[in-house]
Amino acid sequence: MTASHVALRLPADVEHALSQWLSEPRYAAERAALTALVSQAESGSAAARAEILDAFSQVLPIGTGGRRGKVGPGPNRFNKVVVRETAQGMVQALRSAGDTPQVAVVYDTRMHSRQFAYSVAEQCAAGGVTVVLLDTPRPTPQLSFLVRRLGCGAGVVLSASHNPPEDNGIKIYGPDGAQVLGARDAALMGAILSVRELPDLHEEQRALIHVLPPERVAAEADPAYHAYVLAQGVVPRSLADTGLKVVFTPLHGVGHTSALPALQARGIAVTPVERQCDPDGGRFSTVKSANPEAPESMAMAVSLAEETDAHLVLATDPDADRLGACVRGRDGGFVPLDGNRLGVLMLAHVLANIAAPTNGWVLTTLVTTPLLRTMCEAHGLEIVDDLLVGFKHHAGMAAERPDKTIVFACEESHGFVRGDEIRDKDGAIAALLLAEAAALAHARGETLLDDLEKIWCRFGYHREKTLNFMAPGLAGRQAIQALMQAWRTRPPAGFAGFVTETFEDRMQPRGTGSPTRDLPGDVLVFELAQGTERCRLVLRPSGTEPKLKIYGMARSAPGVDRAALAGVQAHIDRTVDAVLGDALAQIRQAMLPYLEA
Repeated sequence: MTASHVALRLPADVEHALSQWLSEPRYAAERAALTALVSQAESGSAAARAEILDAFSQVLPIGTGGRRGKVGPGPNRFNKVVVRETAQGMVQALRSAGDTPQVAVVYDTRMHSRQFAYSVAEQCAAGGVTVVLLDTPRPTPQLSFLVRRLGCGAGVVLSASHNPPEDNGIKIYGPDGAQVLGARDAALMGAILSVRELPDLHEEQRALIHVLPPERVAAEADPAYHAYVLAQGVVPRSLADTGLKVVFTPLHGVGHTSALPALQARGIAVTPVERQCDPDGGRFSTVKSANPEAPESMAMAVSLAEETDAHLVLATDPDADRLGACVRGRDGGFVPLDGNRLGVLMLAHVLANIAAPTNGWVLTTLVTTPLLRTMCEAHGLEIVDDLLVGFKHHAGMAAERPDKTIVFACEESHGFVRGDEIRDKDGAIAALLLAEAAALAHARGETLLDDLEKIWCRFGYHREKTLNFMAPGLAGRQAIQALMQAWRTRPPAGFAGFVTETFEDRMQPRGTGSPTRDLPGDVLVFELAQGTERCRLVLRPSGTEPKLKIYGMARSAPGVDRAALAGVQAHIDRTVDAVLGDALAQIRQAMLPYLEA
């Protein structure tokens, strides 16, 4: 330990990494910020010391949505060094796999996203790889489409999706337009970790970087993507005569470049929230969180909808791959719909308006509503509903079965897609499908809420709820790991009067025969029983944020009378809340020693 850091009492591995970042030329770009942080810690700042411990505790991992983290110095933070190492590892992995040496790069509206995108482009070019860079903010799903359309060997998006404004991230896509998965994921991470040298860009290599300025993006890249999005709708006519009015917000992101044109092309009367079409320098200043999963993120849009007598509010997250929505209810107020209910409404809309192809299927995850399976079975449509979280698993299934076509795919965290040419979730396609469904309901004098009630009466009332237990920093990460290990070793006997009937640890080997379905995941699944009633409880550490996600799911028997629906709803809702409440209490108790240490 160097004399200047003795007072910080850092673990040996943290001290070693810190010394490297303070001395080696490779980390020069982050030195000023790191030196200031060390000075604060040496002056007695506990917060600065905790920041150093977390920032140097590990290498920023590849999670369910690529590499994301707080912008700042250190291997467990997002910065130019981590970006360059990721790009260099990607180049090495691309060449080892024999993929086409061409990479497409897209970025969103976050702070520093454009600079990070250029860092990626330059590092790729330094490795002799051709780069196509869209030099104006565009959606993540457009990158997936672009990779496939251009025949690239890889693609990169600079975005942290709906994470807090201080975060940024990088998503890496393979030649199939999907985020890397399984062996390719392992090979990429291995290549990133093996990076020892970062070759500098020579001036003549700049010719490998093909930058499309905004006007060329609009003329050359957007039209084909927009046409594909529009083709995923299932009501191929103008809906202007339905009278539906929509308010749309991109939450300071890029959704107005994709969802808005799709809605307008279908003739829907849509009013954008102009203030939130402003990228705002990546500050997201009008929202507490730019996450359309959170109803409060749509407060400004709801206010505008009330002023304009709109019927539906739609919101995409900053990189426009997720969709949130609020529907005007019978009392005139707006009702938010969670991702499970949005998925149910979209699937019902698709099944009601197309003849599902004989080779069609639906793909979803083990934490998404079981109602989707019941609906698919009623229509004789194949469904895979035990995938791990993250659309790279949906894409993995699509790659396994190129003979199949995706009628619909979704996950509970507000991700939806339709079709085979975008191997990720797409907020624009979701906005189009939901607006079509709302327009048809409005023409009948009904709303999406009426559609939901009809579905529940036929198939049974379903309730799904997710709790997020935030546990930031190194202590939080250790507490979550300890909790998961303790419960997979000795699963709790039950929750809220329900007994654990079966327990599945998704880290254990499975034998479905599908490489994607059999992938291991840090997920615990409890099937609970109390008499004839059933409830599912699932625990999963987030792959992108410092939190433990806790899912509860229960349902009634099918064939619910409309008059009895309210009572059935209240009972099932109480069941889910009770199970989640007891689970959260047991989790807090188990994690407390680590969080208080």
